[in-house]
Amino acid sequence: MKQNVYDYSYQLRRKRAKRISFAVGLLVSVFLIISLFLNFVLFPVHVKSDSMESDVVKGSAIFVTPLLRTPRRGDIYYISRLDGLKNSYYETGVNVFFQFISAQKFYPFGFTSRMSGNPFLRRVLALPGDTIYMKDYILYIKPQGENLFLTEFELAHKPYNLHIYSVPAEWPDIGVSGNISERVLGPGEYFVLADNRVECADSRVWGSIPAERLKGRVLFTYFPLNKLRIF
Repeated sequence: MKQNVYDYSYQLRRKRAKRISFAVGLLVSVFLIISLFLNFVLFPVHVKSDSMESDVVKGSAIFVTPLLRTPRRGDIYYISRLDGLKNSYYETGVNVFFQFISAQKFYPFGFTSRMSGNPFLRRVLALPGDTIYMKDYILYIKPQGENLFLTEFELAHKPYNLHIYSVPAEWPDIGVSGNISERVLGPGEYFVLADNRVECADSRVWGSIPAERLKGRVLFTYFPLNKLRIF
């Protein structure tokens, strides 16, 4: 019978146990540090919608930071689900684990068949106190304390692209309306729009978004390589 030196040496067994404990502790520490970083500093998001094309294409991967919670006009933000439901602690823990091992591409308790049950990307264009209206898919904004309306492009801090096309007259119920009446945003309310203005739901359907739903600003696209872009 082959003998094992660990059967006879208490010191060796103790050293082996320490090495195992150290390795396990190191793995747990790395997992916690990376998880904390990805949740509170910078995290990747796999884009599953064409709502922000052509600037953010479907299938691309972006980095979002939750440290920037005060939007500028024109910023793209990652917005939490709007249906009011929250994951349990168990579901949150499972999501964190799968997000960690899949680089944020998969988590079992996340996407649903309902748009309001999914997190999404939208461009923040109007801020609390603004007066707004929309004509032909273009948003017009009168900032609080100002007298004149300006287009969304004149007020945005950076240029961006929209995807707008004409819907055939025989398709009256297709797409989202390109016109909204004048309204004023209340305290802590933001008006967000998709760049794909005809097909995608946004504040025209849901109304303004409360500040607590804005989970982080999109910083840049890192995949695919030919779509690298800083926002």
